[in-house]
Formats: sequence, C-alpha cells, structure tokens
Amino acid sequence: MMKVDPVSFIPIFEQVKQGIKREITLGVLRPQQPLPSIRDLAADLIVNPNTVARAYRELEREGFIETRQGRRSVVAGNSTALVGREREIVIGRIFSEAIAEARRFSLSDAEIKSLLGRKLRGSEADSSRKGADDAGKDRSESKSKGGKHG
Repeated sequence: MMKVDPVSFIPIFEQVKQGIKREITLGVLRPQQPLPSIRDLAADLIVNPNTVARAYRELEREGFIETRQGRRSVVAGNSTALVGREREIVIGRIFSEAIAEARRFSLSDAEIKSLLGRKLRGSEADSSRKGADDAGKDRSESKSKGGKHG
C-alpha cells in the first residue's frame, strides 16, 4: 500500500506519482489494470483529491497511465516499455542516497565498493538458502500428504 509523508520535503503529489510508478515498475499494477478513482485514493491517503488528480495528470503526460473521459484511469498498455527506464531511475536514486549516506560516515570509494560486494554476496546466499528451504519444505509437505507407507 502506498503511503505519503506529509512532513517530507517532497511534494505530496510527487510522492503519489512516485508511488504509482513504483507499483507499475514492480509489477503490482499491470497494463490496462484500473487505478483507484481519484476520490478513493485521496481518501485512502488522506490527501486532497486535487493532489491525486495532479499526480494522475502528470502520470498520463509521462505515458504511464491512460484516462478516458467518464472512465477510470488505467495503467497504460505501453507502460512496460517505460518500466525498464523507470527501474533504472528508481534504483539509481536509491544508490545515490546510499552513497551519500556512506559519505556522511566518511567511507572511501573502496570501502563502499567492498560493502556493496559483501551485501551482494549475502543476498545471493540468502536467495540460494531460501530456494533450498522452499524445496525442503515442498518435499516434507508432499511426504506428510502422502500418509504412512508400509
């Protein structure tokens, strides 16, 4: 569920816009999927409907959503083409924030690279371990469903 931070320096309409882009990028929202009405999303986020309307207008201008007169807005059919570029932008923003934070701790480029390398190796190990755990779980579930043999 998307959230907005009313005390952020990022304008609320921009937070709404980024939240919807993120959901499209992550595949939570798929092409041609209807978006919540402006009023419904405004009520959910506890913001002014004009704020959501502005975010929707900008998303439409950027090609992420389509709006037809008298109907709900939907995720644009060509949004998948925009997703790759948007994914790079989002991840780039996250990396920039992480690098800025590392610099506040006076980490050198070499230390940042080393830390990132360790994190990458750790996430690969976590993924491998999760896959093995899931496979083991599947085997034990199939044994328990099969009952006793003999």
